[in-house]
Amino acid sequence: MPVAIVYLNKSLCGTKQEHLEIECRDFARAHGFAIARVVVESGVDVLPWTLRKSELLGGDAIVTPTVEHIGFRAPVVLERCGLMVVRPYGWYRLGEVDRWIPATPKVYR
Repeated sequence: MPVAIVYLNKSLCGTKQEHLEIECRDFARAHGFAIARVVVESGVDVLPWTLRKSELLGGDAIVTPTVEHIGFRAPVVLERCGLMVVRPYGWYRLGEVDRWIPATPKVYR
């Protein structure tokens, strides 16, 4: 079974953090992924650490409620693993830099 890590940005969660985490877990499970870990970014950029941890855990994807949770770093994620976005629905595979991903810098388009 493929492995995924849920990634949340605490500043975007507000009081809905638990709900967003559950939503991401359910979304990943519906697509056949097991959740290895939930990472909550709170002020310090933990995406580089998350990507390293994903490799160590054999992670195949990062799951996030919206692309804003990872911001402009979607291309960085897609260089290392897949990206699953709950809303609006998006499933981007490793190496596929989609120019329609919001906040993607022009250099990647």
